Amino acid sequence: MVKDKIREYIIVTFMNGEGQITDDEQLFESGIIDSIGFIKLLSFIESTFNTPMDISEFSIDSGTINGITQMVDDKIT
Repeated sequence: MVKDKIREYIIVTFMNGEGQITDDEQLFESGIIDSIGFIKLLSFIESTFNTPMDISEFSIDSGTINGITQMVDDKIT
């Protein structure tokens, strides 16, 4: 499932595999992901789901696991 893979990647990569995160938590505002992390996340999404992601498509609303999942789902369906 897309959401589970994204959540797992974020927890492992940016939270040292520890802690919890809600699907609606703002990843940038909470400090979980910074600009470099954002590029890493985009690269992960592109390689894992074999879909190109355009950085210009992201907004503050897509800065959550739910928002990112929706964007990926829209691209792969």
